[in-house]
Amino acid sequence: MQCAAEGRTSADTRHPALTRDGSHAMSIRDSKERFGAISIFNHWTLVAVVLGLLITGLLLAEVLPESARPYLIPLHKQVGIVAAVLLVWMVIWRWMQATRPGPIAGTSAPEALARAGMHLLLLVGAAVLAVSGVMMSVLSGHEVNVLGLFTIPAIGDDPAQAALPHMVHEYVGWAMVIAVGLHAAVGVKHHVLNKDETLTRMLGRGA
Repeated sequence: MQCAAEGRTSADTRHPALTRDGSHAMSIRDSKERFGAISIFNHWTLVAVVLGLLITGLLLAEVLPESARPYLIPLHKQVGIVAAVLLVWMVIWRWMQATRPGPIAGTSAPEALARAGMHLLLLVGAAVLAVSGVMMSVLSGHEVNVLGLFTIPAIGDDPAQAALPHMVHEYVGWAMVIAVGLHAAVGVKHHVLNKDETLTRMLGRGA
């Protein structure tokens, strides 16, 4: 009986359960065929947070009057901290996965390399935005409250020192706007033109 139970457990791990419509039920962890529920949640949550940061950043830089800054900048900072925490958690979760879905069947080697490079660029860009944002604040004489848990103290009040992280934050922010747009366009292209599972498997609807 014990051997039979162990055999069923092993088989269940290799072959996830099917739903009533014949598709595979979503699992918590990633597999070679599809992303798990946590990876999907991580992806779309970080997408929403980063989009919010990019939009508020653009509003602060290009649209809103100076009088709006005292109200929007603290919110922008706290959402940035949330993004940094999510980013760290996403990297940890990826590292914990024994396997992850590879490129869609039929993907060429250059396309697979570009896909991996884009993902790396987005992760690194988000990390650079978080670090440069904190450095902008503390070098401008402003402490950074980290979700009410602790405070990163100011380490100066010199516009010249804050100029470099400010420039990095601005240019990387624009680069992220372009990268996010390209990433979204590629996903739509695969869904509409290629009609493959690039988008649907990140929505939890892979075959």
